[in-house]
Order: sequence, then C-alpha cells, then structure tokens
Amino acid sequence: MKAELAIAKSDSLLAEAKDLGKFTALVARMDGIDPKSLQTAAERLQQKLGDHSAVVLGSDIGEGKVSLVAAFTKPVNEAGLQAGKFIGGIAKICGGGGGGRPNFAQAGGRDASKLPEAMATAQQQLEEALG
Repeated sequence: MKAELAIAKSDSLLAEAKDLGKFTALVARMDGIDPKSLQTAAERLQQKLGDHSAVVLGSDIGEGKVSLVAAFTKPVNEAGLQAGKFIGGIAKICGGGGGGRPNFAQAGGRDASKLPEAMATAQQQLEEALG
C-alpha cells in the first residue's frame, strides 16, 4: 500500500524534472514516504524519464530522520557521477551517511531540518556535473 502511494505521488513529480541538455535531472521531496517506498518511486521515475536521467529523492520520515535515494542511469555514470558517492555526500549535510552501487544508492540522516539544504545541494551538483 505504501509503495503504491509513493508511486502515485511520484507521477506528479515528473513535471519538476529539469532538462540539462543531454540529461534529465529530478530532485524532489516526498515527505512521509518510508525508505523502501522511496526506492520504488525513484526506480519508477527513472524508468519514465529515460536513459539519460538522474533522480534524487528525499523524505522527512519523521522523528527528525531523513531518507535519501539516488538513481542514475549508465550515461550519468559515464559522465562521472556515481550514485553511492553522490548520495553519501548529500546525506552528510543531514548528519548521516550511506552509499551503494554506481547506479543506485540509499542514505539516511538524523537532522531533517537540513533536508532543504541537502536537496538544493543535490540539484546544484547535478546541474554542474550534467548541464
């Protein structure tokens, strides 16, 4: 049920994707979505955005905690971005950490008040690397 809600919410985010020339980047918040459902939403958004996309989602999951997910396609990896390294750096802003594979990674943080700054940083870094 939670995953279905996350998918329904994620579809409305497609309009927020930014065209960065050859790439498409989507950085968005989906507050109240648990880490597993956030992962499902990121994977679905990436499929809908296509082969040259980068998706970064963040969620204030309550009790001051944050969940973050990065899903990058192979062309994004070839442009020099690795999801694991990328999301780990973003999570540090929120007092956390994480990592994963070059194409998909998850992280957590303990300071939800820093989530807006973390998401803005993610957007800026994607635009600089892919724009």
